[in-house]
Amino acid sequence: MNIAIIGSGLTGSLAAISLAKAGCRVDLYERLSDEELINRDRTYAITHSSRKILENLGIWSNLVPNFVPFQYLNVIDYELNKKFQFLINDLGISDQRYCAVGWIADHKYLMISILEFISQIENINKIPTSVIPNTNNYDLVLAADGSNSNTKKKLKTRSFNFNYDQICITAKVLLRGVNSNEAFEILTSEGPFAVLPLGGDLFQIICSQSIEQGTYNMNLSKSLLLDYFSTILPYGIEPDTIINHPSSYPINFILNYSFFSGKYIYLGETAHKCHPVGGQGLNLCWRDVDCLSKLISISFLKTNYFLIPFVYSLSRLIDVLSITILTDFLVRYSRSNFNLFKFPRFLTFFILKKSAIFRKILLNVMTNGI
Repeated sequence: MNIAIIGSGLTGSLAAISLAKAGCRVDLYERLSDEELINRDRTYAITHSSRKILENLGIWSNLVPNFVPFQYLNVIDYELNKKFQFLINDLGISDQRYCAVGWIADHKYLMISILEFISQIENINKIPTSVIPNTNNYDLVLAADGSNSNTKKKLKTRSFNFNYDQICITAKVLLRGVNSNEAFEILTSEGPFAVLPLGGDLFQIICSQSIEQGTYNMNLSKSLLLDYFSTILPYGIEPDTIINHPSSYPINFILNYSFFSGKYIYLGETAHKCHPVGGQGLNLCWRDVDCLSKLISISFLKTNYFLIPFVYSLSRLIDVLSITILTDFLVRYSRSNFNLFKFPRFLTFFILKKSAIFRKILLNVMTNGI
């Protein structure tokens, strides 16, 4: 099969590798240079679903040395003053042997490695433009050009979308009093506050809060921003230094009404984008890639490739809907201060602390999807 991919970010690039290994000829269209693709200050939580995909492609062992594993995921609800931990034993048996609940990856090292893999595969042709001169040359066209996709605008594909009344602040911070193998998801009235290990004393803070509060905090000096972080960090954890320039971005929700249009298939954030709580974004995008690769490997669909876009759209529906709805619920749950919701919140924490089966089910959904 001849396939065109528009966009060579992490989703488009992994799709190129996966489909090329499945025997397809891939033209990868990207207007940005490799340097522009690499130099993005982002951090990702890598779950076991992504680990399995990378293992199947034979590239996990090359990537994992640059990942930081964590064995404990602490979930704290400040409104209830409750806490519980997800542990390795809460994973499925096959996942437990990797001795990590998940991994944290820096965008720069991950993108460099992915681009190196692409350069070694003969049937991937990189083309420095995002405009396909003649789509008739391809059996399928994959749009992976992000949430502001020009391809989607051109095809007038409709989506359900809205902006959260929040912005997300990110900063790399040196912390004292915390182990390098644990991560935190703290639920506050302003929004989720994540602390992700980057190795040693270095951690990534991802702080979602109201636009008003976030705008105010972004105008603070680094020392005053550190003081603000210290008011949210759990007791005993002290911030030392912000080592980069903090950045912020608006948070929005996008879900296409359809994941295809004719021979065009939408991958990753071109099809869906959810709140960063729980670190689901990249893993959900890569499961798109895995699903499509498996469909293309089916002999009947490879012969009748015109059916693939429709089958793909149906196949991804449950996983994407469940994760986007779950993350949206977590945001609204953490910010709700109605007394009516306090009992179910107490009940949720009680069940999570007492029921190993419930923890396993929830963690399996968050790490492997549906």
